[in-house]
Amino acid sequence: MTELYAQSLVELKRLLDKGAISSVDIVRSLHARADETEPDVRGFSRQLRAESLQEAERCDRERRRGVAGGPLGGLPFSLKENIALAGYACTTGLRREVDHRPAVDASIVIAARRAGAFCIGKSNVPQGLLSMRCENNIYGPTYNPWSLRHVSGGSSSGEGALIASGASLFGFGTDLGGSIRFPAAFCGICGFKPTQDAWSNIGINSAVPGQNLIRAQVGPMARSAADLALIFDAIDTQWMASRDWRVPDRVEIAAPSKRRIGYFTSDGVTESHPAMRRAVQQAVDALRAEGHELVEVEPWYHADFVALYLAAMSADGLRTVKRRFAGESPSSSLRLIWWLATIPRPWRRLSALALRTAKEPTLARIVEETGELTVEQFWQLVARSEQLKLDYQEKWRASGISALVTPAAASPAVPIGMEQDASMIFSYFGPYNILGMPAGVLPISRVRPNETIMDGGNERIGRRLTAIATRSAGLPVAVQVVAPPGSDRIAVQLMCQIEPYAHEAADFPRVPTTIDGACLPTAAASNDNVRMCSPS
Repeated sequence: MTELYAQSLVELKRLLDKGAISSVDIVRSLHARADETEPDVRGFSRQLRAESLQEAERCDRERRRGVAGGPLGGLPFSLKENIALAGYACTTGLRREVDHRPAVDASIVIAARRAGAFCIGKSNVPQGLLSMRCENNIYGPTYNPWSLRHVSGGSSSGEGALIASGASLFGFGTDLGGSIRFPAAFCGICGFKPTQDAWSNIGINSAVPGQNLIRAQVGPMARSAADLALIFDAIDTQWMASRDWRVPDRVEIAAPSKRRIGYFTSDGVTESHPAMRRAVQQAVDALRAEGHELVEVEPWYHADFVALYLAAMSADGLRTVKRRFAGESPSSSLRLIWWLATIPRPWRRLSALALRTAKEPTLARIVEETGELTVEQFWQLVARSEQLKLDYQEKWRASGISALVTPAAASPAVPIGMEQDASMIFSYFGPYNILGMPAGVLPISRVRPNETIMDGGNERIGRRLTAIATRSAGLPVAVQVVAPPGSDRIAVQLMCQIEPYAHEAADFPRVPTTIDGACLPTAAASNDNVRMCSPS
């Protein structure tokens, strides 16, 4: 029999319901697995071993008495560190927040508990929630269980690593520009960013408080699309709507069972890895086999959305972020962002001109778009955002599609130390945050030996993607499924239809049987100048 830690949420619920296993059995299996994996992976920021065992025992007692446990009854979840869990640290990976312990749970925690679940621990995050590489001065680094030489993605880094390694069954993260979808794709699990405000975001500690042009959204992460569907059915959004007016009390948008679905293999901003293109084609073939019509579409306005995203996130010249850092030095993976956002405006124009002369138009536009704005310029940015959303909506409607399949980022997991120049691969994710659209990631396969050579182009970012590809063999590859706002269940349903076809392949990324500790980088290589100061 497959170890309990490696089972799907759906299967464990079935076994619990028939009395074949207990909640205590599940928790003990997860604890034992964490003993094996955590010395290398380090996905937890705080394990709740005694508390989770007590909760499991309570669930088992209630089950024996015939008390209904709820749709997630007896099942433990992990929780991203920046989501409030009453009495526990909620720091966003910054030392100045080490004593911040919310008095009440976040809405998603309450909703999960109302469904019968309980928390097994909190998961690690990058410094300030601002990098795909997970390291901070409180908890240290987190590594990808598929390759300890590669990043696990960010900023829901610990969630991706824990679920992929088998130390957690499912959990909740937040997504501001791919922060759920990056670690899901890099670690070979499923992750979903709901429609903006479809789930309540009360109790989330944000990376840039007050920046509301693009907002983070809480969402689920799990081992399979079927598990995501179970979680969606379990979370009571009407209860959320009763305590958070931003959550709509509405019925999901209906659509025909056989749909017209769009797809693309490159977004025109960053070239996609050969395995990512193959994964999209496999998903397209699976959906065609299910009777859907698949049509290739253009990646509408992706370059414009990326430029807008960068402008919005740096509009105050990073003053808010720097204030939160309170003199704490940024990790190596953040130094490029730090520099770009603080170049004085006159030097910015000269730098962009020099980059264009050097045939680096992508970097030139990044330099042009980032940096401090006046109030008037920011209002112009908001107007530009609203017009882009309308233009995109018209393109979508004109195409007649009801969903979209894309690569899950331009590349599989990035080697540690190469993440700075690879940050633009978020271009496959960020537009859907601006648009507020639901978007989910599911694993399809792993990189094959003949897929490690690609031509990313002559620009610096493309050359870095070419180099990343040479070190990608065996890593998970994934696709993204996007739907219109309010159509979250349509996206999840399509993911569930693709999943069985992916599972048939021998190279589908299941829970790794071992974690290769020999690949663990030295402290100096992986955690530049990090001094540990674990909170009590």
